[in-house]
Amino acid sequence: MWLKHPDLRHGIGKFALRSQGITGWVSPEETMELARRSYAIDGDAVIVEVGSFLGGSTVALAGGRKLRGQGRVYCVDPFDASGEDYSRPFYVEIRDSEVTPLRQRFEQNITWAEVREWIEVREGLSSTIVKTWNSPIDFLFLDADLSSVGAREIHDAWFPWLKAGGTIVLDNTADNDFRPGHEGNWRLVREVIVPPAYSEQERFRSLTFARKAPVST
Repeated sequence: MWLKHPDLRHGIGKFALRSQGITGWVSPEETMELARRSYAIDGDAVIVEVGSFLGGSTVALAGGRKLRGQGRVYCVDPFDASGEDYSRPFYVEIRDSEVTPLRQRFEQNITWAEVREWIEVREGLSSTIVKTWNSPIDFLFLDADLSSVGAREIHDAWFPWLKAGGTIVLDNTADNDFRPGHEGNWRLVREVIVPPAYSEQERFRSLTFARKAPVST
């Protein structure tokens, strides 16, 4: 059971536990893995999360940087319960369950988890935010539009900013995550997140990690 995980004795476990107090779909084991991998990045890391919703995975990622004492998690989300056709009804149901707007609930969650100062929010659609982006990315987590077209557009827009040797992470990539209209990341890891553009692909439950390959000369 994940609550007996030895890492819970250390700092990353605390943030993984806090992330599980936030409504979302990332499992306890996955939040632990995200926190661990965030912490493992050397230096003043730039982490970009495209699709933050209420901040569950955000807390895990930011917790890793807080423990490191360097870096930022940049959250790209319109906070309007939009998404592809499969996911939208779930987002809307959660949005309408409270009168507090999604962005305010996100802010409350990351403040409660004590990671607010390690996060910068870029509110808006990914396609809009990326147009003014200007920083190389160490760790790119894609968990937004999961339609085939939407997921590919998000990947292609952010790919140039991911450093060679940087890590990309995609959620909803296990075989049992495949749903019509919800298969975008599942297809990406089989068709795009492959050599020669990427190497060291690794699956962890529904998450897939890979490294961007160096540019060949």
